[in-house]
Amino acid sequence: MNGPIRMYRTRQIVRHDIAVELPQCMYTLKNIHPMKNGMVASTDHVSSSAKKLDIFDQNIMIYLRFQIQNNHNIPGMAELEAKQEDILKQLAELKKQIISIKSDLKISPVQPKKRCISSSMTTFSRTEADELPVIVINASPTNPPYSLEIVQRLLRNVITLIFSVHLHSSVSSLPEGTKQLEKALVNFSEQSNTPKVNVRLIWKKQYFDSTTELLVSHVPIRGEANLLRYLSRAIRSPLTYDSEPDCIEIDSLLDICYLIVRARTKTERTNLLQMLNKSLGKSQWLLGRGQASVADLAAYSAIKQASNASEISANLGKWFQRCETVLLCH
Repeated sequence: MNGPIRMYRTRQIVRHDIAVELPQCMYTLKNIHPMKNGMVASTDHVSSSAKKLDIFDQNIMIYLRFQIQNNHNIPGMAELEAKQEDILKQLAELKKQIISIKSDLKISPVQPKKRCISSSMTTFSRTEADELPVIVINASPTNPPYSLEIVQRLLRNVITLIFSVHLHSSVSSLPEGTKQLEKALVNFSEQSNTPKVNVRLIWKKQYFDSTTELLVSHVPIRGEANLLRYLSRAIRSPLTYDSEPDCIEIDSLLDICYLIVRARTKTERTNLLQMLNKSLGKSQWLLGRGQASVADLAAYSAIKQASNASEISANLGKWFQRCETVLLCH
């Protein structure tokens, strides 16, 4: 085909020459852009400019005009601004005087007071800012944390744990063993020369499991073994084991004690008890130690909660009796 191809015409879709009628139901606003610095005022909201300014310059101009108008329209604004300047000058001068007085007196930052308490067991030293927060323990009456009684006795020369016991509405009555533990914790004799920490023990029915729960600043720490971990790290005492060479083995035994309480079958619980028996061996305390550790406390409480005399070996039975005669009579 010779010559240019003739294309067909399309209908115009958008027309820009149509007059737009603004609605008459709305009130009109005065133009806020005055005739200044090349700005041309107009009667509508759109203003043209001989010199186009960017949005930053326009905002600055609007802000300055707003400040000028307000300052001129409000009576006494000039006097108020002058008074404000005088106050700022006086404050600056007062600050200089305080700095000068402080340097003359040679005042140093106040150091927190230290409380050092010596005992035959350990030396407990800390600042007042490092005191323990409020401690709340939720425990099931069917699985009471028996280790708390031993902890209270072991720490008596370092820190005094003062227990207050409360009964949750979900619990109607307490078993006899739980009542005895409660009585021992509440009636414990205080030491007058040791720091006091209030512990609120709440007997509460745990609907999901019977795990003891420690609340520190509203943060839950679940499990009696983890409760003992917290106390051993928060207080320098005979319970502390972080710096010892067998700290990893102690942590493993604490996990085993946690699982003994949560064991669902007798076979599972027996296997865990055999691990404790292997760790005990022919020694007086777990891990072949010459004195009791936090693992012995957790194991004693776990066995007393979840096991009976027929499930533990003769070796563990002797160790269990040793815990009652030595630790509870400390």
